[in-house]
Amino acid sequence: MAKAVNICPKCGQQTFFETPTGRKCSKCGHEMIVPANGGMGGKGQLCRNCGMFTVFNGKCRNCGAKFG
Repeated sequence: MAKAVNICPKCGQQTFFETPTGRKCSKCGHEMIVPANGGMGGKGQLCRNCGMFTVFNGKCRNCGAKFG
């Protein structure tokens, strides 16, 4: 379940939810895409949930699964 802990830079409401690829405002639709691996690129680790190599920093960018 996503948490609205950040304020949207566009509408100023506390509705900026975390998504698998970055953040998105549920009120105005503003979206911020964060580059994988801090912009360094490369192939991620294998996700046990979806089978893709898209796990960076313990989180899959394809399906959103979190690994500890």
